[in-house]
Amino acid sequence: MDKSASPVSFFWKSAILALALFMNLTLAFRLLWGDQSVVAWRALKARLGQMTVELRDLDKRRADLSREIRLLQTDDSYVEKMIRQRLNYVRGNEILYLFDEAAPENSAWAGAGNDDEPQ
Repeated sequence: MDKSASPVSFFWKSAILALALFMNLTLAFRLLWGDQSVVAWRALKARLGQMTVELRDLDKRRADLSREIRLLQTDDSYVEKMIRQRLNYVRGNEILYLFDEAAPENSAWAGAGNDDEPQ
C-alpha cells in the first residue's frame, strides 16, 4: 500500500509546490513592476513632492494677490502708483520716457555714460 500511494502523493506534493512557486513569482513580479509596485510608489512619491512645491508656490501667489487686492481697496497712494506704473499715466508737470526693453545691446548708445569702456 505504501508503494502505490507514494507516486500519487509525490505528484500532489510537486503540484502544490509548483503552484506555490508560481504564485510567489507572480506576487514578486507585481510587487516590483506592477501597477501598485514599489517602482510606481516611488514615482508617485516624487510626483507628490513636485505637487507640494507647486502648491506652496500657488499659496504664496494667492497670498500676494490677496495683499494686492486689499491694498487696491484701501490705499489710494498704492492705487495711484499702480495706475502710473502699469498704464503710464503722468501728472501735468511730468515727462514720461519709455524705453524699449528689447533694444539691442550693441547699439551706439549702449555704453553711454560708462567711462571704463572705450567707445
